[in-house]
Amino acid sequence: MRALRSYNPANPSELVTEVPAAGPADAAEAVRSAQSAFAGWSAAPAGKRAEALHGGAAQLAAESAELAELISREEGKLLGAARTEVAKTVEQFRLAAQLAFLAEGSTYPAESAGVSAWTLRVPLGVVVAITPWNFPLSLAARKIAPALAAGNTVVFKPSPVTPGAGERLAAACHRGGVPEEALRVVQGDDPEAMAALAGAPEVRAVTFTGSDRTGAALHRAVRPGVRVQFELGGHNAALVCADADLPRAAAEVAAGAFGLTGQVCTATDRVLVDRAVAAEFTELLADLAAKLTAGRGDDPAAAMGPAATAAQRDRVTALLDSATAAGAKIAGQGTLAPGTDPAGHWLLPTVLTDVPADHPAITGEIFGPLLSVVPIDGPDQALAEINADDHRLVTAVHTRDLATAGRFVREARCGLVKVNERTTGNGVAPPFGGWGASSSGAFPEGGRTALDFLTDTKTVYCNVLA
Repeated sequence: MRALRSYNPANPSELVTEVPAAGPADAAEAVRSAQSAFAGWSAAPAGKRAEALHGGAAQLAAESAELAELISREEGKLLGAARTEVAKTVEQFRLAAQLAFLAEGSTYPAESAGVSAWTLRVPLGVVVAITPWNFPLSLAARKIAPALAAGNTVVFKPSPVTPGAGERLAAACHRGGVPEEALRVVQGDDPEAMAALAGAPEVRAVTFTGSDRTGAALHRAVRPGVRVQFELGGHNAALVCADADLPRAAAEVAAGAFGLTGQVCTATDRVLVDRAVAAEFTELLADLAAKLTAGRGDDPAAAMGPAATAAQRDRVTALLDSATAAGAKIAGQGTLAPGTDPAGHWLLPTVLTDVPADHPAITGEIFGPLLSVVPIDGPDQALAEINADDHRLVTAVHTRDLATAGRFVREARCGLVKVNERTTGNGVAPPFGGWGASSSGAFPEGGRTALDFLTDTKTVYCNVLA
């Protein structure tokens, strides 16, 4: 079997993980195994499934230091952010353990003499979970843990960029009490294997987070009638009103744009600033960016790590070069920390102004630490621009005025709206999902709402007089 290898993006010569890469036959076998395990796992009492998920959480918590280091080495994330991700992953499993008891039905008033009616929530069967590299543990947990809690079995396909994190997550679940057949792992970067996985006849649902392009390929592979939950790209804007606390708004916008190297679907791509304060706000934002450094994940002075891959670095670098060639100006830019490997996949936090309105740095998702400042003439223009976008995942408004904030919350046509907060960062219990082209399948992730995607409703009529 071919080997799949991951390397440290801060030091690309450093091998981090090597695992066997699956082909189409391996993917099909994993699905069949999960299908065979479904009857036993779905019949297990809720308490048994909850116990296994608590066991997985305990294993992850015990290994948190090692897991954070692995994430940092494999993906490039700063150690502090990696520790936060591991902690959130543990929370996801603990929450899912509660969900095992919450797949509840309802009873209904009798409409005929002696006839009672009620509903049951039943698991679907085999769920395929395909996850990205930017949160290799927490996004996987958000899919896998609720699926197992509801009584489904899972075939887990981690990103080929972070196979080690995926392998460790599954191993922790198995040690915690989840049967190996109930949670299978398929590693690799073979498109035919992924198509075989998503298109297997035993699969009842596919949940995916990643790019529009991969999502389109998966749509073609999935069989008719299979339930889908796709979280795709985000093109996210923050609005800064004239009455905002400008230093606080600048700090939140910078964190939303440059944190995690901008490699998150909720990152701020552009900030729409009231023209009356645009110059002052831009200066504040540029000063913040200039103080940030990019460096190794274990460098305590670094504000962000490298891009996860060379291709990611090259794409964002080309976008910046294209914008400046088209007339954009660099208002502020961070620096590279001393002692970094020059071969690393480095990007610098950068604030742009005067970007042409039709340039991809304005019109598309960045997925990197590149932020454009766009002066606007008040909330009306901002709402019109935000609501005209195809990818309406998250937006934020910065204002002291409750009426303005309330109007923005009501009228912004996005799946998530934040007030005086950065666009990034989400809890484990609230629903998560975008609108428009950001999501596909109409099933948000997160908390109790996950059960809507992961179960079917069965209605029962019982004649007690028969």
